[in-house]
Amino acid sequence: LAWCGTLHARSRRRSASLLSHDVLRRHPRYMTSAALICAAAASFLVGGGPRAPAALPRAGRIIAAIDYKDPAVAAEFQKVQERPIELVEAEIEKSGVPVPPSLNEMDMRLMLVELRMRKAGTMPGGGKAAPKKPASYGSKYEEALWEKPAFKRLIDDYRARGNTNALNLATEYLNSPRQAADRYAGTGAYDETVAAIDAAMSAKVEQQVTSGRVAFGGFPAAMGEAAIRMTLEGFGPLASLSVDVSDDG
Repeated sequence: LAWCGTLHARSRRRSASLLSHDVLRRHPRYMTSAALICAAAASFLVGGGPRAPAALPRAGRIIAAIDYKDPAVAAEFQKVQERPIELVEAEIEKSGVPVPPSLNEMDMRLMLVELRMRKAGTMPGGGKAAPKKPASYGSKYEEALWEKPAFKRLIDDYRARGNTNALNLATEYLNSPRQAADRYAGTGAYDETVAAIDAAMSAKVEQQVTSGRVAFGGFPAAMGEAAIRMTLEGFGPLASLSVDVSDDG
C-alpha cells in the first residue's frame, strides 16, 4: 500500500518514477495494471492472507429453440411478458432451476415460457406422437393390445414392474396357447398369470363418452329439420337439435 501511494504521489509530481504521469497518460493500460496490483495488495493485507479465488460466473444456459410464432408459445409468452422481471426470476428459481447471472431479461422470459410449457406438457414437438392403429394385425397378441383395453392395462402393468416372465407368457398364450402350456404350465405363476389374462380378455369393453353432443352428416337435403328430428328421436329424446345445409345441398 505504501508503494502504491508513493507511485501515485510521484506520478502526480511528474518526478522520475517507475511509471511517470506522462507514461500513464499515454498508456492507460499501465494505470489499469497498477490499480490491479494495489487492489490485490489491499485484499491481501486486509484479509490477513491470500484468499481463495472468487467463483467464476456460471455459464449461461443454452435456451432451447422454441418457435415463438406458434400460437401456444405466443399466448404463453404474452402471459409472461405481463409479469415483472423480478417475479419471472422468482418463479424460475422456485421450480428449482438456477437463473444464470448472464441471462438477459428476454432470455429469462423465454426460459420461463419453456419451463411452464414443458411442465404442462404443451411444448410444441415436446411429446411423442400417439401410435397409429394398424389397418390389420400381425398376431392375436397385437390385436388384443388394440381391441382389449383391460388387456393393454395388464401388459402395461407387467412392463412397469419388469415382469418379463408374465410378458413372455402373455405373448405365447394368445398366439399359441398349446405351446405356452407346454413351456410354462404346472406352476402357480402360470395359473395366476393365465387367470389374469383371461379376465382381462373377457372384460367388457366400454366406450367412454365425454360429451353429450353428437354430430351426424349425410342426410338428404329433402328431409328437412323436422324429419331429421323425428328420425333421431327414435333413439331417445333430444335436448337440442340444429341443422345446417351444406353448400352442395
